[in-house]
Amino acid sequence: MKTLTNGIHTELLPTGLSIVARHVPNRVVTIDVWINTGSAREDDSTNGISHFLEHMLFKGSRRYGVGELDRAIMDLGGVWNAGTSMDFTHYYVTVGAPFFHQALDVIADMIQHPTLDPVEFEKERSVILEEYLRKQDDPWGWLYDEIYGYAYLSGPYRRTVLGTYESISQLTHDVLVDYYRRTYIAENTNIVVVGDIDPPEVIAAVAQAFSELPAGSSGWPFPHAEISYNSGFRAIVPRDVHKVYLALAYPAPGLDDVDNLVAMDLVSTILGSGRSSRLNQRLHETLKIVDEIGASFHSHRFPSLFSVSACLTPKTLEAAIEESHKCVCSIVGEAPSQAELDKARRILRNTIYFTMETTSGQSDLIGYFLTLMRKPDFYRQYLDLVAEIPVEKVVACAEKYLVSFNPVVIAEVPQNETENASGVAL
Repeated sequence: MKTLTNGIHTELLPTGLSIVARHVPNRVVTIDVWINTGSAREDDSTNGISHFLEHMLFKGSRRYGVGELDRAIMDLGGVWNAGTSMDFTHYYVTVGAPFFHQALDVIADMIQHPTLDPVEFEKERSVILEEYLRKQDDPWGWLYDEIYGYAYLSGPYRRTVLGTYESISQLTHDVLVDYYRRTYIAENTNIVVVGDIDPPEVIAAVAQAFSELPAGSSGWPFPHAEISYNSGFRAIVPRDVHKVYLALAYPAPGLDDVDNLVAMDLVSTILGSGRSSRLNQRLHETLKIVDEIGASFHSHRFPSLFSVSACLTPKTLEAAIEESHKCVCSIVGEAPSQAELDKARRILRNTIYFTMETTSGQSDLIGYFLTLMRKPDFYRQYLDLVAEIPVEKVVACAEKYLVSFNPVVIAEVPQNETENASGVAL
């Protein structure tokens, strides 16, 4: 089945593989392979397997030995990388447009025929364990993972992308190979190509290059009716830090709730984006109880999270918790002004515009929305909604998800601040 919308050519093959191509006349091309799996698909025993597998694919394929995949792309003057999240894994390469077919050959062989060598598997385990330990030493990295662990009572987002030290240490090669065979299949794969190319020719070339990707049904994504949130819980954790790193976590809409998705982006921007944001003006500039503060809407396929994060000194922790929540609630008590709304709209629009300046940025946007929403051109609808959504819907979204909820509070404090190191209700 072929479609053409807003310059985006899409073809769904009988195997279930989706291929998207968009012509951009800028002399380069990005090939972006999206696999519809991530840590949300894992269980406690396999937590981290999606990220582990991402590492392993770069360790060699049927026709490229260890180190030869990287060398092949570098010889083309190209750059490539990969990323694993809770909802997806993707692999992307950018080269000069004349080298499209060579790059396609490399990434197609890597995705379809990785060696997954047992010796390399054990070597990579050490690399990933070191990556895990580095994140534990990063106050913000540790806090980000803890937000999910504490904020969700149940559901697929309680587990981290990297996994735990135990799950990484105990993962077996056989389990990883089985996971690859079950998830890296045509139905679970979307391939996006953006650049100085002819879309019909590229779609034909990609279909041929990935013709050995097996068919089958992955059973994913599936609805997670068991998702539930914690409420009013406080975790104050002594750690080897010199300041307090604080987060307040709230429920937020998933990507299927489009109106509230856009409204929550506006809420997050008004509250926590830049020096003139409400949180920064109130807690940093006026009250001077935090050193830095911001807000984030962590959007996912399923019901998601909104959070406020701050860095401060121990003596102002209680005041920062109270004032942060008050400021969040102010969206309802004091509706955003026209100036606030206009600024937030500019920020969100420009984020999309800046991303669209590069082929890799475009492939990232198109692939993300295709993989999670089956809407490769959703960024256009998003821009329209940002421009049109009334302030009443922004306020209603904040009231539904934030004001009516008792947030989960997570704080890592210097180790001598142990007297409140327990979970208590707000």
